[in-house]
Amino acid sequence: MPPIDSSLRKRIVILSRMSLLRSILLSILVSLGLSVVPATARAQVTSGEQNPHFAGTPSRVDAASLQKKATQAQARIHANKDDRDQLMRAVKLNEVASAKQVLLRNGFTVADLENAKITLRTGGGKGGEDEIEISATCCDPKEITIQRSLEYFTK
Repeated sequence: MPPIDSSLRKRIVILSRMSLLRSILLSILVSLGLSVVPATARAQVTSGEQNPHFAGTPSRVDAASLQKKATQAQARIHANKDDRDQLMRAVKLNEVASAKQVLLRNGFTVADLENAKITLRTGGGKGGEDEIEISATCCDPKEITIQRSLEYFTK
């Protein structure tokens, strides 16, 4: 075998280093590509449906809309003494049907309340203030919570 001259040896070393660099870059790109696949795969449930945490903008929009209605209804109820009194009685006596009537008069629709779990809570005083707080969470399950806070109930 003939001896390898120094210029050829340098070329071989450079080519082998470039090949090594290409291999390293390729392996990095492949590993990054593989790490992206599980993240996108997690966005789908095994049944093929979209997971609401990834693709769920409709449920987020629904939740925001429902909470907005709850906030608006709360303001309307605070402004209307009759509705406020009826809702306070409904919470005190745990009458969901009566609470639904008040909610329907103050911005909620039948569709909003359909299949919704309505929770009526009493307790947790705020220094004698008679307050009604309405909060809503959406989607699987849809829940509307009405909290009456007062240390000593009078109505």
